[in-house]
Amino acid sequence: MTHPTSLPQAAQAFRRFFGELRETYLERETLFTQIELALLCREHVLVVGPPGTAKSAIASAVLGRIVDEKTGGPSLFAKQIAESTVQTDLIGPVDFKVLTETGRTEYITDDGMLGAVHAFLDEVFDGRDMLLRSILNVLHERELKHGRRVTSGRIECAIMTSNRYLSEVLARSPELLLAFADRLSFIAFVPKSFARRASRAAMLHRFMHGARPDLRVSLTLQQLDLLQEAVEKVKVSSQVLEGVELLADGLERSLSAQVAKLPDYVPTKYFSQRSVVKALWALKAAVVRDQIYQHPDRQLEATIEDLEALRWFFLLGGPSSADAEALLKVAVDPRERAQLEIVRLEQRTFDETLAKVRNELVSGVEREATALAAGEDLSAAEALARSFQPGLASITAQRLLVKLVPGPRHQDNRSPLLGAARGLVTAVEQRLARGMTSQQGDPAAAGGVNAPEGRGGLQLLTSFKDALELCRSVPELRSQFNPLCESSARLLEQMLEMIALSAEGVEFEDGLKIEGLVALADNLEEEISQVSALSGLLAEGAPAAMERLRVADMAVRRRVVSSLRRRAAAAFQAPRPAGKRDPFETLSTDSRRLTQLEKSLQVLDPSQPGLKQELLQPLGLAYAKQVLSTTPFERIEQYARAAQMVAENLRQEGLSPDAVIAACRDIIEQRLVEHARMLSREVASPPPAPNAVVNGDAYTFYRNSFSVRAPDGELAALLGLDNQLSFAQPQTAASFLSDGVRQAVAQAELVFAHTRIKYLRSWLTQLLTVLLPELEAPKGKAEAERTFERLVRSRFPLLALKEGELVRLRGVLGTLGAMQGELGESAKKLSLQLRGIDEDFGRFSKRVLEMRTTL
Repeated sequence: MTHPTSLPQAAQAFRRFFGELRETYLERETLFTQIELALLCREHVLVVGPPGTAKSAIASAVLGRIVDEKTGGPSLFAKQIAESTVQTDLIGPVDFKVLTETGRTEYITDDGMLGAVHAFLDEVFDGRDMLLRSILNVLHERELKHGRRVTSGRIECAIMTSNRYLSEVLARSPELLLAFADRLSFIAFVPKSFARRASRAAMLHRFMHGARPDLRVSLTLQQLDLLQEAVEKVKVSSQVLEGVELLADGLERSLSAQVAKLPDYVPTKYFSQRSVVKALWALKAAVVRDQIYQHPDRQLEATIEDLEALRWFFLLGGPSSADAEALLKVAVDPRERAQLEIVRLEQRTFDETLAKVRNELVSGVEREATALAAGEDLSAAEALARSFQPGLASITAQRLLVKLVPGPRHQDNRSPLLGAARGLVTAVEQRLARGMTSQQGDPAAAGGVNAPEGRGGLQLLTSFKDALELCRSVPELRSQFNPLCESSARLLEQMLEMIALSAEGVEFEDGLKIEGLVALADNLEEEISQVSALSGLLAEGAPAAMERLRVADMAVRRRVVSSLRRRAAAAFQAPRPAGKRDPFETLSTDSRRLTQLEKSLQVLDPSQPGLKQELLQPLGLAYAKQVLSTTPFERIEQYARAAQMVAENLRQEGLSPDAVIAACRDIIEQRLVEHARMLSREVASPPPAPNAVVNGDAYTFYRNSFSVRAPDGELAALLGLDNQLSFAQPQTAASFLSDGVRQAVAQAELVFAHTRIKYLRSWLTQLLTVLLPELEAPKGKAEAERTFERLVRSRFPLLALKEGELVRLRGVLGTLGAMQGELGESAKKLSLQLRGIDEDFGRFSKRVLEMRTTL
């Protein structure tokens, strides 16, 4: 075999191939037409009809004789479907080597229908529904998905046959028939009988003489490839595309109306977006088929007349209207009659719908012209020529882009739109030529259409962008795209300079607040971004200018951010009026304002961070000094909580507290030393009166005078505060607080401890003086109980045991005893005195308790 060198040779082979088939299989013209279209556009065919109508013979005769020039044989997968057929029978067996070695399930698809160019599936509706759905998915997608693996196939065209009527399939599974109607491009019905006597006579004559089909003409895959490539080249105008849409919509409405009249009727075609796309390929195949059979010199471009061929796509293929009438007269089987009625009904509906579509397409020029309203765009372009308005220019450019891309269906309606587009582009070019003019001298500059444009304005940038997009997208305007890019680049450079100057001018505006700076930064960033977006369109038309704009963009962003930072610093350094606001509220407010500003500035130029830290540090220090120098406290732990709150608030506002707290060290130490001096005031410690020793007054005096006026644990609280503030201690120091502060607090607490211990010793001594004689010469149990009650009434046991005063004092003295020098030694001596009190009281209380139990 030799490969044809031209498309005409392939067309001749195709024509001879199917001509021989038509001579052999009589009254099957529609079926062969559908198969021809399916082969040309690489789609599939379903053939239904009663047994004995040569469906399988025709499928085999077609697909079995399309051979590969390289092998001399067909690339055909053939399978008769039965209820026992499984998926591997169709897609290929499992690769057991892969399964045993890796545990993964893979299929040898080369042995299935995906491995062949053509497939013949006989009695397709005898399979299970799930199998049939999987067949449809594989045929439609031309690939097998299993897990993460996707295997593409060679399959182009499959012919499926069934001895069932469509009504039987519908009764069995309506969803299955719907799936077939949506995924298959062609469905054909082959009637039981011949419509013409001559055909029946010819068949009997062949039978009498034992003649068998003698098919000698073959068609090669390579020849078919050439014809399929021609199908891909077929052009379809917008008007014909409109015809396809109108035909699909009209048929769907008309056939749906027939369903209301005939409840048993179901349209053969399911009208979806998928079916409309397939219809387009069927139309292109019909153009190539017409070139093969009727008009070899025609151009590969679809016309309105070619819409006639879509009847074989949208309808159930079958005998012609005349043949259907003849067959209905002799048909006995109700299923056969019903199928013929469907063929006749759909053919009549198609003819009526196609006639309406042709009429609509003829009047479509005027109808489309009215819808496009090109006059409005022409008027807008003329208005822009007189006085440029950015908003109007943008709206008009966007509107024209929608109308011109892909464009009107009728070419006559394109000219006025192009005239409006050219007028708009001319107006934009004139505006670009004026540069950055503020139009200050225009008498209408008080707010009319010629009002000053300032730095350029977002609307102005948008109008340029829309005009560039229009020129880039519309072929007729393409010649103006590059010059428009160059003009736009020059104006954009001026705009960027104006943006930078406007930011630098802010440094001379004393009244501008931080909120104003945030709004200005956001506005400038939006303008610069608009310029950048517009400059991106220049890459194609003016690449050198785009690079200049990129460099200018970066420089302008740096200039803008630097100017706004300087203005913000000046605003925060200016003296502020004293107010009654909470200091943290003031800091928090400033922090939020600076956070907003810093975010806006970082969007402009991420390379210049740190504005908030820079400006908020002095404010944070002022806040910390105010809180730490004015917060009242009676205990060091209260002051420690205030210091902790300051540090946490600073962190919350994004400030590092280290430097702030370090700068407040003198204030903190001054407050602590002052606190220690206040604590060191002398607390009167007179010995308790004799009656007060026993009746509880001594306890009351101790609690009111010492526990309130001379609190303990201050040194421990000071050490805790020192540890808490260690993050801010100087690098050369061992701790944050100085030794002098610790000495002052320790000295004050030592005085407290000495005063308390002195009072406790005096109290206990007098108590023992009163009660001890009673223990020396007890007179009986009643006397022992009296002594016990007097001891309890004194409340010394309550203070020492239940309230743990002696333990608390021991802890205070332990902390003080760790101090170096004379202060530590004094604390140790006091610890010995405290131990003496503890031991004396222990011995005495033990004797009292023993006496109560022994007497």
